Amino acid sequence: MRHYCGDVTQIQAFCNRPGFRRAAGDVQVTTASIHMLFENGCVGYLLSQRGDASYGLGGWWSIELAGTKGTFCIENCFERVTYWKAPDKRGPGAPADADADHKVVTSSGTHDFGSTFAHRVHAFLEDITNGVPKQSIRASGRDALAVLEYTFAVIESYEQGGIMVRPHALPSLQTPALPNA
Repeated sequence: MRHYCGDVTQIQAFCNRPGFRRAAGDVQVTTASIHMLFENGCVGYLLSQRGDASYGLGGWWSIELAGTKGTFCIENCFERVTYWKAPDKRGPGAPADADADHKVVTSSGTHDFGSTFAHRVHAFLEDITNGVPKQSIRASGRDALAVLEYTFAVIESYEQGGIMVRPHALPSLQTPALPNA
């Protein structure tokens, strides 16, 4: 999600167990609805489950992001993306644009989550080989740090009953100048 919208400034998480887990006394939390506000003002959520709950979009997780140009939803990790263009006319009482009802659905053709790992590793190695600047490398260490900060914010929100949490800010991309040798 950060790939599309930038850094997350606020997170709120609601996590639980499906009814059959609660009834069996199973303590494993396997469903989550994680709501985010991004630095650029975009909002979105991640809806996740371990395969033991029924959500409308199916699969293990889906994300939906709403921005000024439209909204898109990635279903089941990678299988399909749906995009809804925002109406051209804005403001209270403005009639909906005819294009707003038009959606574009794109299928990735991939149906096995395990096959996505080779694509990710290849993208990283391709960036290194092509000398892509550090701040633009796909799946960088900075991205990994962001994931950890957001994961800890989700845990804190969950443990505090769904409160809004501000993740720790990432360090600046500015690298200090090396002394002349």
